[in-house]
Amino acid sequence: MSTTPNSTTSDPDFIVAVAAESGLLGGNSHMADLTVLDLIEEFYGLTGKLVRIPTEKDDTFRLQDGADTYLVKVSPPDEDPMIVHLQTACMQHLEWTAPELPVQRLVSCVDGRPEVHIPAPDGPYDRVLRVMRFMSGNLLANHAATAEQLQLVGSSLARLGLALRDFDHPRADRMLLWDLKHFHRMRPLLDHVDEKSTRSLAEDIFNRFDEQVVPLLGSLTSQVVHGDFSPFNLVVDPDVADFVTGIIDFGDTVRTPLIFDISVTMANLLGRDPGSPWEQALNVVAGYQKVRPLPVQELAALTVSAPARLLLRALITQWRASQLPERREYLLSHSKPDWDRLAATAAAPAPKPPFTP
Repeated sequence: MSTTPNSTTSDPDFIVAVAAESGLLGGNSHMADLTVLDLIEEFYGLTGKLVRIPTEKDDTFRLQDGADTYLVKVSPPDEDPMIVHLQTACMQHLEWTAPELPVQRLVSCVDGRPEVHIPAPDGPYDRVLRVMRFMSGNLLANHAATAEQLQLVGSSLARLGLALRDFDHPRADRMLLWDLKHFHRMRPLLDHVDEKSTRSLAEDIFNRFDEQVVPLLGSLTSQVVHGDFSPFNLVVDPDVADFVTGIIDFGDTVRTPLIFDISVTMANLLGRDPGSPWEQALNVVAGYQKVRPLPVQELAALTVSAPARLLLRALITQWRASQLPERREYLLSHSKPDWDRLAATAAAPAPKPPFTP
């Protein structure tokens, strides 16, 4: 059952409730590597070398079994297994209905199940064990993409969205801190911004979102989306025609307006070139439009929602720094580039549809 707070909940309480359902308030409760190896052998018949990969929530590993490489994930004991199943069902849907898309594939255990539930004495829920094919290659985050390649990123996102149009799940309307449909309720995060110029920049983005996006929330094209189509979740190969060769990490899958899915990709590109802060992001939109044109009104909202998504990341990082004093300096150092890119983007005129990169 969703823990959606009611409309009378104060915004600070709302933020805490959404963060909890997003799995950002739980403590570390790692499962021992040897235990994971035993479970993989028992339920999947796989053995080999297991290497832990640092991640925010799950216990995540790379398993090398002979010539085959797998990604192994174990959910934390404070995450509802139904939210994990939302991700699993989404990946299965894409495998069955759009096998041509380069989506990471689940590996079934020996009895055919895509997931294994492991009782967790240290939490309210069972942990969920899943094994996937490991997608090797170069991440977009590590590649200086050309305009044409960024357009291919946009067209890949559009094709993914089309393949998910008819997908649904009981937890598709989960509460997710990163989901921009809640952005207008995130103003209390400004309490963690001390610098006057930075706070003024953030307040302006909130004001524009309230004025130009919030009135549209009930009419925007919405569906289940990937939710984190970012350069760190895209494997690319410049020698392949479609450029994008791997789409990974469905951990932020949620039902939300389509423009918010596009905003994630745009936000990761805004301001990377201070001289032309919108250009890379607009190339993504151009590629998306070739496959799935959006109404002009929704395109116009992207010029507000994309900076809002970048701001949200910076604000959440600063808020988490206040919650985790032992990691404060590390977290704040990671938020500074986002503030710099927001400033560069704000200093340039916002583009108008139909957009020319």
